[in-house]
Amino acid sequence: MILLSDTRQQVGKHRNIEMYCKQHGITIVRKCLPIGDYMLSEDGKNPSGNISVDTKMDLLELCKCVMSNDHRRFRDECIRGQIADIKLIVLTEEYPPFGKVDLWEVPRFKSSDKWHRYGDPITLINPKTFSKALQTMTEKYDVQFRFCTRRQSPDRLIKYLKGEFK
Repeated sequence: MILLSDTRQQVGKHRNIEMYCKQHGITIVRKCLPIGDYMLSEDGKNPSGNISVDTKMDLLELCKCVMSNDHRRFRDECIRGQIADIKLIVLTEEYPPFGKVDLWEVPRFKSSDKWHRYGDPITLINPKTFSKALQTMTEKYDVQFRFCTRRQSPDRLIKYLKGEFK
């Protein structure tokens, strides 16, 4: 199996995924992808299948994509996926607080990001607005938002790309 990793993805950012692939005999090839960070390939040159996974380090990174100046770029990526008939799954390596499965079930948003103190501008996001933005992206662009731990992410990434994990 060959895993394509987008060239815009920082090298070493996802060592957990690199180690998982090495242990399971999965070759990683860096290539500029149309959307997302990872896709499967049969030949190592072209993506095969119609699923792409975009990884986010934590809820704050996801929030930056959806709620900040990056929103337009992220929205355009979702539109490109729709046009190309590629299903985009955004896999965030942090569970929402209180063990909720979907972020819109969370009554308050307080990140566990150790680099931001509570009260910093990036953490002052209205959870209802954030939830609404995620729901709108899901409804308009058929993007799936999924959450897991950093330890779970490599296995889930591969299963999502294979279409084995819903």
